[in-house]
Amino acid sequence: MEISEEALVPADPDHTWRLVTDPRYVQQWYAFGGADIELVPGGAMLLRWDEHGAFPARVEAVDPGHRFAFRWLPEPGDLVEITLSAEGAGTLVRITESGALEDAATSAMAWRNSLSLLSELARAQQR
Repeated sequence: MEISEEALVPADPDHTWRLVTDPRYVQQWYAFGGADIELVPGGAMLLRWDEHGAFPARVEAVDPGHRFAFRWLPEPGDLVEITLSAEGAGTLVRITESGALEDAATSAMAWRNSLSLLSELARAQQR
């Protein structure tokens, strides 16, 4: 099963890349309890939410400014791919999650909400 959500983020791909991969920014739009990300293929990740707990993942792909992918652990966890492509003065961000997807509707809603927060964060940083 696969879900995909996308949003136009009002920042160039380089800045959007930092928002998507730097733990201090990831905490502001996705993993609100904190994030640890070793940004290399095979690197360890830990994403935390106060209400849900901590979830380990492994970095699968790092293509700066273009693609970041990680897999939830334990194996074989769902794969999350985040792709960035320049569009006008902004960046089209697409998040695709594939695998067993325990609750696809809830996952899709969570990614939509996260993309909205990512766009808001980019707008706030431009002020």
